Amino acid sequence: MDNYYTVVIIICVLTMLSLTVDVGKNTILGKEDIKWFRFSFIVAAIGAICEYFGVLMDKVPNDLHLLHKIITFIEFSISPFLGVCLARSCGMKRTTKPLSIIMLVNVIIQVISLENGGIFYIDSNGIFQRGNEYWIYMVFCGISLAYILFVFVLIGIRTKLHNFLSLIIITMIMITGQTANIIDGNIHSGYLSICITAALFYIFIQNMLRHIMMETINIEKDISNHDPLTKVLSRISYDSVIKKLNHDIQTTPQTLKFAVCECDLNNLKIINDTFGHDAGDEYIISCCKSICDYCKHSPVYRVGGDEFVIIIQNEDYENVEAIKQEMNEFCEKEITKNSTLIEKKSFAAGFAIYDSTKDKNFNSVMKRADIEMYHQKAILKGL
Repeated sequence: MDNYYTVVIIICVLTMLSLTVDVGKNTILGKEDIKWFRFSFIVAAIGAICEYFGVLMDKVPNDLHLLHKIITFIEFSISPFLGVCLARSCGMKRTTKPLSIIMLVNVIIQVISLENGGIFYIDSNGIFQRGNEYWIYMVFCGISLAYILFVFVLIGIRTKLHNFLSLIIITMIMITGQTANIIDGNIHSGYLSICITAALFYIFIQNMLRHIMMETINIEKDISNHDPLTKVLSRISYDSVIKKLNHDIQTTPQTLKFAVCECDLNNLKIINDTFGHDAGDEYIISCCKSICDYCKHSPVYRVGGDEFVIIIQNEDYENVEAIKQEMNEFCEKEITKNSTLIEKKSFAAGFAIYDSTKDKNFNSVMKRADIEMYHQKAILKGL
């Protein structure tokens, strides 16, 4: 008996048993997928053990013909079925049902072969021999292999071809091992390739699910950071940037350059009560667009139902006085425009520039902007 082959099988079996224990720990797989991965690893381990003892009986003279036949029957029955197990492990449900029926037919044929030796038989010397209908077993193995390739392609499409090279390499391992064993029965690479494929496929599925989870988290994070109505940044983003600015004010106050503009919409409650909330939403969007048009290089935050704050930076900071004048002129023009309330883009704006000599936190700047905003609101009401 080849000692190298013995070591290989022991490693394969121990790897499958290790993964069987590990699959339920530190994993993001669902309960159903965990169950099927465990089943796949156990089946692969049993198949590898059966293959080993079948080879052992071929090499060592014995009279255990019936036991040899049963072991080979188990190996031939479960080998094609592993394609179903691996597919089911990654969430495939619909396509695994018809394939399970096909693999059940293989088991029935194997049972019949035990009597007539059509697929395989054990000769008088206790050595495995391929029967005249051995090609039938090869057909089932081919169907199983083709199905696994089909599953791999679907997974590649599902992951938008991320890590598709890894999937191709895993596929090549399976194909190489199975093909070598089919061509030459003395090359016992069938279950070696199956065990390696099962282990690598488990790792691949874990990575795929992590990637999908991170994409989902990033999408949800992006949604939470933006106001769903106006698409500008949300209160969550605003709170986060305040924390950063407060930190920067404490650590590097001299290098900071920013200003704050607080905008408060006029007449929103009247519009909601008179024209309805849909009209009110359109009014908010329209006013928000005008606010954004004046500060194209700075982030705009919707911090309340009718309140917006702009952290004025970059080019806008260099032109803050011009922006302030243009925005105030626009607000005065809109409020005196001869049109209905809903057609006006009426809001009051208050500005404040950060001063490192007296502002110890962001709230200090915001208070000045808030005072100026209410001052402007009073002027607009007078108009």
